[in-house]
Amino acid sequence: MVSLSAALRPDAHVVIVGAGITGLACAHQLLTLRPDVRVTVVETQARVGGLIKTSPFAGFEAVDEAADAFLLRAPAGIDLARAVGLGDQLTSPATGHASVWRNGLHPLPPGLILGVPGKLGPLATTRLLTTRGKLRAALEPLLPRTSTDPDCIGGFMRKRLGNEVQENLIDPLVGSIYAADTDRFSLAAMPQLAELAAGGRSLLLSARRRPKTPPVSAENPVFAAPRNGMGELVAATERAAAALGATILTSTRVDSIDPGTGGCSVHVTTDGTSRSIVADHVVLCSPARHTADIVRESAPDAARMLGAWEHASVVMLALAVPRRSLPRTAVGSGYLVPKPNQRFVTAVSFASQKWAHLGRDDVSLLRVSLGRDGAPQHHHGDDELLSFALADLKLHLGVDLVPSAVRLSRWVESFPQYRPGHFDRVAHLESHLTGRLPHVSLAGASYRGIGVPACIHQGFTVARRLAGAKP
Repeated sequence: MVSLSAALRPDAHVVIVGAGITGLACAHQLLTLRPDVRVTVVETQARVGGLIKTSPFAGFEAVDEAADAFLLRAPAGIDLARAVGLGDQLTSPATGHASVWRNGLHPLPPGLILGVPGKLGPLATTRLLTTRGKLRAALEPLLPRTSTDPDCIGGFMRKRLGNEVQENLIDPLVGSIYAADTDRFSLAAMPQLAELAAGGRSLLLSARRRPKTPPVSAENPVFAAPRNGMGELVAATERAAAALGATILTSTRVDSIDPGTGGCSVHVTTDGTSRSIVADHVVLCSPARHTADIVRESAPDAARMLGAWEHASVVMLALAVPRRSLPRTAVGSGYLVPKPNQRFVTAVSFASQKWAHLGRDDVSLLRVSLGRDGAPQHHHGDDELLSFALADLKLHLGVDLVPSAVRLSRWVESFPQYRPGHFDRVAHLESHLTGRLPHVSLAGASYRGIGVPACIHQGFTVARRLAGAKP
């Protein structure tokens, strides 16, 4: 983040660009800490929420079109939910059991840390690895230390644990979260894996030394979400920020930012009418490529770097199918498809089994993900995408599914890809930005964490710095 020499003066004006969860969390936190400042949130779209969206589907009041939960291990998500009045409205998945499809559905071995085995027993019995793959992984404690300098998950894990663990366990888990190809993704971007890699010579021994955590259960959930979907977290944060005095402008495009004495001029356009907003500080929570356009004239070097950010596109299909049509093998919360076995579908969520409030006797909801980094699918037509999804579901589950309702959501260039060396590039970018726009900060999925809690945390961090509070 861009450093600030001092906290904001009373009655200072902060403009936040982007009304996704990062920008809204930043606005709420800043006004909570500093009710004496003014905050304006500017959003290009007609709605707030960014990549979080929930809508009615197939007779259900609220079914998520993108992320359907947030991690509880990272506290920012639950902290925000409680702060905006949703603490008693959260629910967690009814089942945490997931599978991987490899010529059939196979349960993920217990004790995995983002695919890295924490126990050798389950690894020895899983059918996701061949005998050769298991023996290769078991040799890992005998190998010399592997450098993390290349900062690549795939390269590091292949050297430590072999190709099969990387391709059938680690890549599906990480890739399903970030639409990523872990052979081109930063190791440092996954704190749990980075900590294991830094914990000693052996990954397996580092994993075994970690404090034991109780099994996932109703009393020990990993994820949570509002009962009315993740969109309710956005809506509640928007309401709470507005109640504290935030002005939220939708359908308003930020065209450029000019530096000024002690602040900035933010040039915006609403309904074809342009005007300027004077700000003491600007927080850019927009995606990197959009941010590049905003700072192109005032910080051209930073704009060039932002414009080079790479993103993956994903299509999310929601399907309502007769409950009796699903085979007995369709158990748990869903399944992942390893990269070598992918055609179109990368992951399937059995939403009616994952979430108790989506369960019904007659209908089952499936959320099907298509596309990832290096394998986009969004350019296909709606009918083609549906046919691809149904063909893959038949291959995976062995049945012809006939949906009674279909909803298709295209998320084009929505998942920033953290290439090896990502955080060095972010630091380099911020140094350029500080030199040209000292009263501008960056936050959001493009920079220091992609998941919902990571985005909220970035918004909190900037707000606390601006407020003069301790991190």
